[in-house]
Amino acid sequence: MAKPGLWCKRYGRWMRAELIDSRDQTLQVDDPKYRVYFWAEDGSKQEWELSGADLDEVLEWIRLHSQGRSHSLWAVTRLPDEVCLIRLQGIDLDTRPDAWPSWARRVYL
Repeated sequence: MAKPGLWCKRYGRWMRAELIDSRDQTLQVDDPKYRVYFWAEDGSKQEWELSGADLDEVLEWIRLHSQGRSHSLWAVTRLPDEVCLIRLQGIDLDTRPDAWPSWARRVYL
């Protein structure tokens, strides 16, 4: 049986979809925090941390507050002495375009 996948027209690549064994999970976070970054055309940035919401609520909050600005969305996880961000949407516009994933260069440049 072929593995299910999805052609992402916007990014010009295949998204992989694989069945997994959930017994490999060792940790779960039921009250996630999110970081949202908004970039204005002049390069200035606003940074927000959201909590007490699920992903749909966060996406709605972004829609209501973006004011036409580019944004990126990240899940936040904290370890002792570390804050780790996991990209969910968008890219880090603070980095050089040559450091972006190839799909991001095709979309944003």
